[in-house]
Amino acid sequence: MRFVDRLRPELIRVAPAWRTFAETVDGLLAALVAAHELPAALAASAAAAIGRREAEASTALLDIAAGVPHARLPGLPRALVAIAADRAGLYEAVPTVSIQIVALVLSPPAAVADHLSILADMSTLLRSGELRASLLGARDGAEALTALRRHARGMP
Repeated sequence: MRFVDRLRPELIRVAPAWRTFAETVDGLLAALVAAHELPAALAASAAAAIGRREAEASTALLDIAAGVPHARLPGLPRALVAIAADRAGLYEAVPTVSIQIVALVLSPPAAVADHLSILADMSTLLRSGELRASLLGARDGAEALTALRRHARGMP
């Protein structure tokens, strides 16, 4: 299953008030919980796992102002995805480099191929300047999802 097929408008946040990495991760996890995708009891473990993964090496794609924080998390039945976009920036990955689009991925430990496929699909899609402009110009999650689906059609 492609990652865009896992998304619904309520899993996409447009122009949230988040301005740090932690706020962005917590906000996207809250979206997953509110959408009944992530059990609330796993949210703190998910944030910690993402924090550990980010401490190993940044998941920011500085050249395109995007980030793909991800982690493996026991207790998940399948991979989960949530996205945020904000023209003003969600957080600074390094001083003066603001990350405008974040695609968060959580997968069960056994879903290695699925996890890697989702990360590859996201990274490929986010390389499109046209898609990034559409996400940053979207008025809401539904409009952002339409843009993602339109751009994903051209992917193998």
